[in-house]
Amino acid sequence: MFGRLLALTAILFIRSGWLCAQQAGSGTSWMPDSAPTRELMIMRGAWMFSFSGAGYAQYDNQTTLRGDRQYGITDWEMLMAMRPVRGGMLHLHLMTSIEPFVLRGGGYPELLQNGGTYQHSYLFDRMHPHDALMELSALYEHRVAGPLAMSLYLAPVGEPAVGPVAYMHRPSAANDPFAPISHHWQDADHQSFGVATLGLTTKKFKIEASIFNPREADENHLIVDYRDAKLDAYAGRVSWVPTPRIVANAWWAFLNSHDRLDPTTRMHRFGASVMDEARGPGGGRLSTTVVWGMNLHDHGAGHDHGAVGISPHHLSMSLLAESNLELGERTSLFARAERVEKDGEELGFQGGDILTLYDVRSVVLGAVRTVAQLGRAAEIGVGARAAVNFVPSTLLLYYQTRTPLGFAVYLRVSPHSAK
Repeated sequence: MFGRLLALTAILFIRSGWLCAQQAGSGTSWMPDSAPTRELMIMRGAWMFSFSGAGYAQYDNQTTLRGDRQYGITDWEMLMAMRPVRGGMLHLHLMTSIEPFVLRGGGYPELLQNGGTYQHSYLFDRMHPHDALMELSALYEHRVAGPLAMSLYLAPVGEPAVGPVAYMHRPSAANDPFAPISHHWQDADHQSFGVATLGLTTKKFKIEASIFNPREADENHLIVDYRDAKLDAYAGRVSWVPTPRIVANAWWAFLNSHDRLDPTTRMHRFGASVMDEARGPGGGRLSTTVVWGMNLHDHGAGHDHGAVGISPHHLSMSLLAESNLELGERTSLFARAERVEKDGEELGFQGGDILTLYDVRSVVLGAVRTVAQLGRAAEIGVGARAAVNFVPSTLLLYYQTRTPLGFAVYLRVSPHSAK
């Protein structure tokens, strides 16, 4: 009984703002406190446990010769445990995925997507699978004075203070099983193999600094690869809560030797985002996220710059806007619009000026309808998404159209919404 009261008291402290004014997102990021969540919560003594996640069984059809068709599963599961410890709060996170077992190393088709490697080559027009172990971390928060608290986040696998809330955790993307094509400009560091983050928090502000291992996952996503693992990247992020329904943040990071195939490459990553929560019709919510991200590359000795007359330094930018509108308790509509500058190498071209930037864009529309309940714990939804992509005329030869299309239909299994 005492343990239960202790845990309830800790929750009240958190909601009152002396430790954390906002709802936890991915890693140490914040979401608006009014954001809808899909999770199960259980009290056991002084511990509070929560389980969240989603699984999508999908048929994916990406058109043109650069596309593909595939039946597959994308998913993530997260177990969180929290309890008071020595006047502060301890959070333990475990996040997993079965994608490496189902999708193998090649991931799933998605036009204009890039990032990761497979069979010693860069992936393009495909999204890589996540690792079986996506996060294993501990976060401790303790009040320093008044509303000021200090936090320490340590993770063998986790997320540094870079980027917005990762897309799979964002309410604005909760019903879309596909990663944004701007993922590797914005929130791709959510799965880093070694992270330490120190933060200072008040009710409205959070300032964080991280050191982490920036090296991307190898082709074996079943185990965590710590070969050449060094905490030689660093980042900083500032988060601001102007109102209870809005969270804004900005970040900067330096990534050293992050590219598995070209370890001489270094990169600076900049960005900013805003998340907003509003009421929707029928008691639902309208969740919206806007993200701007920029990568400044230094390709080092791995590219023959002299042969093509290119500076080894170049930058590329991205912009994303996405929303999820709940129409009552059973139906949701979602949309996403993106613009990204990707070079020829990122789009899978060989030879010539591979560092030439191409302006590619994507518009996604989709809907999900809850069709069945799995007891009191979970629900099943049926969904569909359609993407219209836009490429410049210089890529017409490769895609045979300037508007390549993609669509998917899927079943979604997830916990009930908690808000």
